[in-house]
Amino acid sequence: MKNYFHSFIFFTLLFALPLVGICQSGKRINVLEHGVLATSENDQTEAIQQVIDQAKEGDTVFFPEGKYLVRTILLKSGVNLLSEGIIKHHTSAKTGEYSIEKQNSPNPLIFGQEVLNVSISLKGDSSNEGIYLLKSQQIRIYNTELTGDSTKLRAYPGIMTFQCSGVEISNTRIHHFGMPRTETDKYQPGTGIRIMSSNTISIHDSEIYKNGENGVFIHGSRKVEVINNVIRHNGMSAIQVAFGDTGKESDYNFSYNILEENASDAIDINNRSKEKAKNIECIITENITCGNGFVKGESTPDGSGIATLINVSNVILYKNEAYRNNRPAIYVESCGVILAKENWADNQVEITLDLEELLLDKNRFSSINLIANTKAQKIHLRNNTLGSLSLPNGIQVNEFDVENNRFSNATFNFNMEGTMHLTGNKMENHSENPAILIVKADNALLENNEILSRNSSAIVIKNTAKNIQIIGNEIESFNTAIFDDSSRDLVVKNNRIKSIAGGEENQAFRSHFPNNLTLTGNEYHGIQNTITVLLVGKGKATIGKEKLISGTANYGEVEITDY
Repeated sequence: MKNYFHSFIFFTLLFALPLVGICQSGKRINVLEHGVLATSENDQTEAIQQVIDQAKEGDTVFFPEGKYLVRTILLKSGVNLLSEGIIKHHTSAKTGEYSIEKQNSPNPLIFGQEVLNVSISLKGDSSNEGIYLLKSQQIRIYNTELTGDSTKLRAYPGIMTFQCSGVEISNTRIHHFGMPRTETDKYQPGTGIRIMSSNTISIHDSEIYKNGENGVFIHGSRKVEVINNVIRHNGMSAIQVAFGDTGKESDYNFSYNILEENASDAIDINNRSKEKAKNIECIITENITCGNGFVKGESTPDGSGIATLINVSNVILYKNEAYRNNRPAIYVESCGVILAKENWADNQVEITLDLEELLLDKNRFSSINLIANTKAQKIHLRNNTLGSLSLPNGIQVNEFDVENNRFSNATFNFNMEGTMHLTGNKMENHSENPAILIVKADNALLENNEILSRNSSAIVIKNTAKNIQIIGNEIESFNTAIFDDSSRDLVVKNNRIKSIAGGEENQAFRSHFPNNLTLTGNEYHGIQNTITVLLVGKGKATIGKEKLISGTANYGEVEITDY
């Protein structure tokens, strides 16, 4: 995993390299000097198009202050657009409604088809797309503002690329493409930026807000970065990645963004294709998210704080912060290898269905929740600050390692297939349920933990468990600190166990019908003049080197072998 993390840092540095420069070595052509009118209510399309068509490679067509009414401006390779005035759709422009079958309008405000090396900086007021790029390369959109039609129910996107490469969108504002979302269970088209079947796309230092659907939507595309943007108040997710059938989806960098008050997830990466856990090589770094997953204060079905990850692999989530979002900070479903490191969120992580490997390191979450039907090869929780760990009955985790974490509300229920190691954790339990309940596990090791259970037992082991080792722990507990219900081959060794007075049963250790129990090297601080170590019924136990600092021991009819 360490090598994997370093390889992603290297990938990020490579991907952050600037795109090839746009040629601007020619002259500036003022459209007002070539018959274009900036104050007329008449359509200026033909006059503007004539200026662009006659310009030479490297020239910049310049629009001074004013308002320029057009149907569609067609881009020309090597000819740049620079506008201080507003380019606005004329009433004669054909409009339509976005649909899956018809994703582009008859009259985008700016249209580039098979163009190369174009730089665009303008103010646009569009009834359809603001800028539509088709099969074009090396396009730079910068210092631009695109305003859509906020009265339109099914709106086209602010910027759309299809089969493009080398597109940079920077210092740009895109807003009001489509009506605001009004219902929690319904949404309508109107995306800020829509990237389709494209590659090498950079969106940075921009603001994308108050659009009907997603802020940024990416489909069937690779090598896309969304960096240092503010994406807010959109009707779906701030950033959504969807998958086609080409298998090109990979190389994503979503970092340093502010993603707030979008109606769905902060980042939604949702692979519903038949391919299992696709390797997408994605890094999600140092985003700040807040208040996602609500419409007019009511919860939607979505709203993950950091990311929703479905059927993907090789994703790193690093140093993100999430506040007051509707759904889990991180949602993981049917994924491959996922690393989450040094993230902070005020809500939980949820894991469900198949999982290859998940490493959570140095994060702060309210809880880690495994949902029913989870089948994981490996889950490793290390150095996290957490509230609780929720484990439903019947899950399967081949290797479950919980190491050096702090739990403020430790109530663990292990009823699972696989091995479980709890090592070096600090756990506090304030509930009336045991801090650790082991009903079933193939093997379990509890070693060098600090466990404080104020209102109930610290550890309860049922007779369906086997091969449990409790070694070197510091345990302070109300009621029975460790209760064994005839589990097989239980080893309790070198623990320091202290009873808290006031419980109905004040034993530090209690076993019913011990089944090859081993007690050795433990130190007991029981309640004065009460039984501290109690064995009930018949059975077998090996006992040696035990220290009773206070309290007494009663082994009853159990067959004892000296250790």
